[in-house]
Amino acid sequence: MLARHWRQHGRAALSVFDQGLVSIASFVTNFLLLHHFANDKEHLAYYALALNLMIWVAEFHATLVFTPLTILTPRRSGQELRRFHGSTLLQHFGVSIVAMIAFLIAAVIVRPGDRDMSQALIALAIGVVVVGLRNYARPFSFIMRNPMSAVLVDLAVCVLQIGGVLLLAKYDRLTAASAVGVIAVASALLAVFWLLANRSFFSPGLKRSIDDMRVEWPLTRWVFFSGMVWNAGMSLYPWLITALSGTIQVAVWFACYQLAAVANPLLMGLQNFTGPRIAEAFIEHDVPAFKRFVVRTALYTFGLMVGPAILLSIFASPLLTWMSKGQFVGHQLAITLLCAAILLQSVTFALSRGLFALHRADLDLYCNFGPLILLFTGGAWLTWKYGAEGAAMSMLIAQVLSSGSRAILFARVKHANPEAA
Repeated sequence: MLARHWRQHGRAALSVFDQGLVSIASFVTNFLLLHHFANDKEHLAYYALALNLMIWVAEFHATLVFTPLTILTPRRSGQELRRFHGSTLLQHFGVSIVAMIAFLIAAVIVRPGDRDMSQALIALAIGVVVVGLRNYARPFSFIMRNPMSAVLVDLAVCVLQIGGVLLLAKYDRLTAASAVGVIAVASALLAVFWLLANRSFFSPGLKRSIDDMRVEWPLTRWVFFSGMVWNAGMSLYPWLITALSGTIQVAVWFACYQLAAVANPLLMGLQNFTGPRIAEAFIEHDVPAFKRFVVRTALYTFGLMVGPAILLSIFASPLLTWMSKGQFVGHQLAITLLCAAILLQSVTFALSRGLFALHRADLDLYCNFGPLILLFTGGAWLTWKYGAEGAAMSMLIAQVLSSGSRAILFARVKHANPEAA
């Protein structure tokens, strides 16, 4: 009985706990930076923009590598599975190397006018490969039903990252570039150890990796396009704020978003579990039963997120004022709007993965154009007029458009369509 209960609920609990470790490391790091840069908001903005670029690389990994990994792993076994995992590992490194080159080029371009941002980009370029490998270890561990592996890696990274930031702050060496460097070093030590410990799961081959990419691309191209459009619609706000309102408002956006996202360990931990579970449920059920399962999953995660969202919308603003030594005051509205937007992500994610499993990522892509169009129209006006608060309002509207359109299309799709994937 105990073993069956663990199989049913243990992975979900470890998933939430693991995401909690990741978020603790991120939250404490951001708290220290916010505290350290309370009187120097430009450096906080540089770190926010570097972190945004990390999110872009993570999205490329998610759509080009992790989505095929999640969908196709349950359908393979033995040596074929090891070769497939080896292919995804090489594909992951390929994406990271391309990102590294792009960041180095960007660092050279901005260096004459902004030396501090250039240094942050160089640190990001150096660290992107190992940070990406650490991020690869997490979904791989959950897909292989070995969540404890991810927990141990992320626990060690959490300790090293927070310890490194505290050390830099103590000796007044904390900058946007050094903060990115600490994240990279902490990730590198554990990611390499994880890869060596799990090398038996991988049988990489360059030619096989290229061949697998050619086979996977027709199956996942809509997932990739959908992810890129989604990320553009949701993650370009710091750059839009930079262009329309300046770096100080980027720092305000970053501070408000980090406080609103305190509940993300619960949300992302559930997503680490529900993403692979939705893929498994598609194999286990017929289409009507599968759709009911996805709807229940969406409602369940939404219900779990309501309480934290309400609490954060009430208490996050005073906490932000305290954390920033009184430098960030009067941002209650922005935090509340962002809490509501993050709450809706719980619905969006489950419906999106449901469409992916039904081989209708093309429909998911169509849903993402609404937020992107809003970003460059009403969102741009709101950001220009109201700064970070306007951007938060735009993001909430975008989430409403995204979750609503997905719900309509998911309800209407009749069957899986492999040719549309």
